[in-house]
Amino acid sequence: MKNGMVQNDKNMPYPRVCAHRGFNTIAPENTMPAFAAAIALGAEEIEFDLWATKDGELVTAHDSKLERVSNGAGYIGNYTLAALKELDFGSHFSEKLRGLKLPTFEEILEQFAGRVIMNIHVKIWDALDDPKNHIDPRYEQIAALIRKYDCEEHIYFMTTHTECLLEMRKILPKASYCQGSQSGSAGGNGRMVELAIEHGFDKVQFVFWRPFDKEMIDKAHANGIKCNYCQADEGEDAIKHLEMGIDTIMTNDFHLVRESIKNYLPKK
Repeated sequence: MKNGMVQNDKNMPYPRVCAHRGFNTIAPENTMPAFAAAIALGAEEIEFDLWATKDGELVTAHDSKLERVSNGAGYIGNYTLAALKELDFGSHFSEKLRGLKLPTFEEILEQFAGRVIMNIHVKIWDALDDPKNHIDPRYEQIAALIRKYDCEEHIYFMTTHTECLLEMRKILPKASYCQGSQSGSAGGNGRMVELAIEHGFDKVQFVFWRPFDKEMIDKAHANGIKCNYCQADEGEDAIKHLEMGIDTIMTNDFHLVRESIKNYLPKK
């Protein structure tokens, strides 16, 4: 193991706490300070989202639009990377962070590859379901960066789009793959578990806004599938879901939830 590297995704023990969009209660979401803070405090995982710019660069932001997290307006995909780098992604959070820049996928990997497990939510793939988008899935571009930073076994891909996981698995077979929750009356968290079983995915990601129960978690576990929960921002909520069998708690308030779980586990 290289100096500073953590165990890979398949060997790192559970339960885990995943810093959702980084430790975003103390720094702006999906920024380098948010990721660095979580990792410095011992996060087993960080989670972030990927979009592509107008000139084809990969960047991280939760929304497809800029208004909520910057002084810009409109869709990320309508901007070049250079234009995005002119925007301020910090002052909406704190004047002390004015001028903070939007990170690229490569900047994240350059700083943190192998130092933490990365839950990579590829929003590009989620958006493929919208026929108006005509988006390039960018499989090879994403894979090339994972190979460049030698972190295939320290990342996993998450999306609602099953076909994208299957395509990427052909390219990066050593990575882990997480099926996201399906929408629609025939979808939901139950259908997600069925898809993960059918295709042999490593994980599923339950979301708080779609009902799920212990039976679904138990079914996933019986088929060797780990379960994420997105998201718990209070200690009691995190512990409740650990008791249901959830393996990884995703949270916006990393320190609070991590400390609650650390205090709970010795008593269990």
